[in-house]
Amino acid sequence: MKNSTAQTIQDLRKVLSVTSKLNSTLDLDELLTVIMNTAAEVMRTGAASLMLVDEQTDELIFRVALGEKGTQLVEQFRLKMGEGIAGHVAQSGESVIVNEPEKDKRFARRFDKATGFKSKAIICVPMKAKDKIIGVLQALNPTGRTEFEQRDLDLFEVFADQAAIAVEAARLHSEILKQERSRQELKIAHDIQQNFLPELEAVCAGVDIAATSIPARGVGGDFYDVLKLTEDKIGVLVADVSGKGVPAALYMVRAICDYRSMALRYPAPSELLMTLNNSLVKATQFGMFITLLYMVLDVKNRELSYASAGHHPIIRSRPDAHLSEPLDHNAGVPLGLVKDTPYTESCISLSAGDRLYLYTDGIVEARNKKGEEYGMNRLTQATMTKHANAKDQCEGLIRSVQDFVGGAPQHDDMTNLVVMLSS
Repeated sequence: MKNSTAQTIQDLRKVLSVTSKLNSTLDLDELLTVIMNTAAEVMRTGAASLMLVDEQTDELIFRVALGEKGTQLVEQFRLKMGEGIAGHVAQSGESVIVNEPEKDKRFARRFDKATGFKSKAIICVPMKAKDKIIGVLQALNPTGRTEFEQRDLDLFEVFADQAAIAVEAARLHSEILKQERSRQELKIAHDIQQNFLPELEAVCAGVDIAATSIPARGVGGDFYDVLKLTEDKIGVLVADVSGKGVPAALYMVRAICDYRSMALRYPAPSELLMTLNNSLVKATQFGMFITLLYMVLDVKNRELSYASAGHHPIIRSRPDAHLSEPLDHNAGVPLGLVKDTPYTESCISLSAGDRLYLYTDGIVEARNKKGEEYGMNRLTQATMTKHANAKDQCEGLIRSVQDFVGGAPQHDDMTNLVVMLSS
């Protein structure tokens, strides 16, 4: 009895002494290897394996396996819950000793058959974190003896508890690193995006332009640009990239760069959209596309030409006539989808004091807590409100949307751009 107690104390000391090893790294893959090496040392076995639960498939995945056939197990096998000794332990949460596996109906013989390994004795324990089973530890074929004992099981359970804590700490550390990398990527993308937005003050004499863009996340998929084409002509676009986050921001940057390089060479909006579309078709990733409205304004002659690639129509407001209405247009196909797509161009004459509104889905489709959309009718009505300058006009329209939405969360980027002709 004294020898047994002394051995138990010695075993427990051995487990506690390896705690520093388990805390030596927060890299999950490295930690799992440390756990396996230490398990084989503590349990005095020729082979061991560690399996973690895949919550998406409800299976056990071999993450590390030691012994002459270990690599084959890691590369080839998964276990269903309840399959084999390990699957039974993961499902029941109960540790087991199986000293004659061939006589146990739970034993999964396919692993031994596939690898040529001979399982002579198995001890398997669950790894638990906050009463949740995250995996199992398994040791096989003790060295210098033929069977596992209850003492071995007690020791292995203590070790498994220590290992589970270390695994959860490594997972948490990995998640924190991912979140931090994501925050850094979003900040970089946000800074890049902001640097590409144009300065709108004094773009061209005789016109006042302002824009407001509020992303639903740190980085938005909406963008706008204003480019002086000649002394009296400006190109104006508002667009919306499908998708959100860093990929959408980078695709946006590609679109703006292409547009700016093409705008002076292709003065007709329809021609520019076709050329820009072909460029983006080659660069499209993740199935993204862009809806875009592009217009060329001849400020001196008050003439407007425009074309749309699947975007909402321009709203023309004539305060002196107490009239606001969407301009007729052919919506067209979004950019980046089909090569050589033709786009329809429209031309109209404007009057002194006219105001033009370009906007994205986030404005029209903003919803309140009842699920009601802001919609085109409210937007058109909001453009009737007359402010002294384009900046106030932009901000007034955004306030109209926000007042309607109330405290409902913003699900999409909101962008609007106002062009005011001098009276």
